[in-house]
Amino acid sequence: MPEIDKNANLPHFQRKIISEYLEQNDEFYNWIKDIFKITSIELNNEDYKIFEEIKLNIANINNFPLELSMLERLFLDRNRANSEKCIEYLIFRYKLRVFPRKKIASSFPAYLLIEPVSACNLRCVMCFQIDKSFTKKPYMGVMSLELFKKIIDEAVAGGTRAITMASRGEPTLNRDLPKMLEYTKDKFFEVKINTNGTRLTEELCHTILGTGVTELVFSIDAEHKDLYERIRVRGKFDTVIKNIKMFNEIRQASYPDSDIVTTASGVFFHEEQDIEKYTNFFTKIVDQVAAVAMENRWDTYANELHPEETAPCEYLWQRMYVWFDGKCNPCDVDYKSYLKVGDVNKRSIKDIWNGELYKKLRNDHYNKKRNNHSPCDRCGVY
Repeated sequence: MPEIDKNANLPHFQRKIISEYLEQNDEFYNWIKDIFKITSIELNNEDYKIFEEIKLNIANINNFPLELSMLERLFLDRNRANSEKCIEYLIFRYKLRVFPRKKIASSFPAYLLIEPVSACNLRCVMCFQIDKSFTKKPYMGVMSLELFKKIIDEAVAGGTRAITMASRGEPTLNRDLPKMLEYTKDKFFEVKINTNGTRLTEELCHTILGTGVTELVFSIDAEHKDLYERIRVRGKFDTVIKNIKMFNEIRQASYPDSDIVTTASGVFFHEEQDIEKYTNFFTKIVDQVAAVAMENRWDTYANELHPEETAPCEYLWQRMYVWFDGKCNPCDVDYKSYLKVGDVNKRSIKDIWNGELYKKLRNDHYNKKRNNHSPCDRCGVY
């Protein structure tokens, strides 16, 4: 298997979508400016303040305050006929992208990552699933459909606009995943699934496409069999490629109007990986390609301390993770929940998000005291 140098000066976490940003044209941005001239719209106080801030930004610099990604642009293009929906979407994206930079916590998490299962069928060499102290109780388990529905109901009521079905494990291992996806239908702007693609079936493809999932991410790190199977131990390259092509065939034949975007996402850390070859290979079978620098998460708790790193982590103002058993965590770099902020079996999502544990963590990060917390003191994610 590929060797990982634990002492290497690994890059800070970054995610780059190849060709993510489309050419922005005046007509499109002029349309956005025009829809913000709307005189009457029902919004809560927080969202209305953002609405007014965006309007002011447009008035002062004659431009929208965000460079829009391909996914954002596609959503807006599809919904041009519904100005109010587009405004609500842009307010959501503002919370997701601008609030974390400004260190503003919204009243409720705009984005939740929900873990259908913590286990995985692979043992990727750069993943914490190779930590044998993690792959046993109490860390291993499957989320019940009942708990999932409770989380979704709270999320919808509170104003969450995006969810990801994944975190520490492989979501397709949960037999209730199709029922979970059915329950999310028409409830969010964005529903994303991260999968290694090994267990994708024809039936699951139909469920994903039929329930309005907006992005399906295939975690795959090489464009040839030998290297892929050395990195993603237990994975079968030919099976994954076959499954991706099966998904494409079903989409084309039965769901030609589907809005879903497929992504090949690779973790790059090994000298044999070639991003150009990787991109050229996967752009033929997916809609977009992502290159991800390896985080220091694979062996989080044994990482070297970095007392000189004091920049606050934006995750704390952007998202919340909900594990299979209801425990809530600010990130999955901390895969053993040292930073646990609550439990949805005992408290509401809103109470946890606005609770004292979360506030202290945010305040310490903001005041350059992230080193008061483990594993923040040895983490490269900002």
